[in-house]
Amino acid sequence: MSKRFLLCFHDFSVWSYQKVLPILEELKDLAGAPFSVLVVPDTENASPEAVQGFREALAQLKSEGFELALHGFKHKAEFSQGRSYAGLVGMNLTGGEAEFAGLSQYESSRLLQAALEAWKTLLADENGNVEMPAAFVPPTWFSNKFLPRQVRAAKMLYEDRFSLTTADGVRYSSPVASFAGIPKATEKAAVLYAQGILKFPFGVPRIAIHPVDFPELNETIRDLIRLALGNKRQLTLYRDL
Repeated sequence: MSKRFLLCFHDFSVWSYQKVLPILEELKDLAGAPFSVLVVPDTENASPEAVQGFREALAQLKSEGFELALHGFKHKAEFSQGRSYAGLVGMNLTGGEAEFAGLSQYESSRLLQAALEAWKTLLADENGNVEMPAAFVPPTWFSNKFLPRQVRAAKMLYEDRFSLTTADGVRYSSPVASFAGIPKATEKAAVLYAQGILKFPFGVPRIAIHPVDFPELNETIRDLIRLALGNKRQLTLYRDL
């Protein structure tokens, strides 16, 4: 089997899509194919015009062959009485973005269903039909012990910080290169780590890109994509695992 890698653009939302669309097109040209886009489906407080534009952007990406995955609900946590101490630590480390961190079974299921309902509202066609997300990626990868099973029960691939698990339970080692939220002083070390996982002959490494990476890390990310392709890695999608 050929070596593979995933290119995953995080945080595609009603607030970011206008900035992100041109970047996606440029990276598609560089990679030679469309890739995976992680959608934050909540549109609360957005104008009707922005929501409509977001829907049209998602339809455009689908028509071009981009793969759409579900990236939490709001990417910002609500208060939950069911959050564990470890979850509170995760919340503190991520500025409140780890919305699934340490949730109880009930709260985790409730939030996942809210995310799926928001997804359906955005992506249903004129007949009410909607394609399920290819994968579920909890924001910041902080999670709880119930979420992986809940996601797989909904027939989605589940992604954590170090691995990918299909709905059928097949697990892939998958280290991730990501620069969002890290101190500036650690960027060089993060780049070296990213280069290392793309050169390593095993697993399915991920290049996780965020809107905040641009424009400062534009060339760094492009170099990583070139490195992966130059090392004879094939760009793959969640649904092909």
